Amino acid sequence: MAQEENEDFSGRLLHQAALWGNAELLEDLLHGEMLAFLNVKDSHGRTALHAAATNENETCTRILLQAGANPNISCDLTEQFKTPLHIAAENGHLDIARILLEHDADILAKDSSGLTAMDLAEKTEHPHVMELLKTTAM
Repeated sequence: MAQEENEDFSGRLLHQAALWGNAELLEDLLHGEMLAFLNVKDSHGRTALHAAATNENETCTRILLQAGANPNISCDLTEQFKTPLHIAAENGHLDIARILLEHDADILAKDSSGLTAMDLAEKTEHPHVMELLKTTAM
């Protein structure tokens, strides 16, 4: 269930640190009570890992995954059940896609339209991401 995006959302600071690419703050938060909110979704259905993938921040993506973020969690509200890998592929974020795949992101996961990350990379014309995904699928 998604949390409300307001000042009372306990994971808000964690999400914002990931979105803004503040790796130092993110690490500090994850060494404290915020670790409990690692896979909690905001009012848009996104986790902090979705935010890091959107922002193309490699350091924050790695920090979140090393802390135990689920690379296969889907965004179930405004992002049509996209995983962080879908977001990386759709936006052409090659290094983020590589990092997610290193942490067992599901290359076959489908969004609400039945599209995989490879489908989205092709649709949005990101050949380098497509090649990475094809190579990984073999």
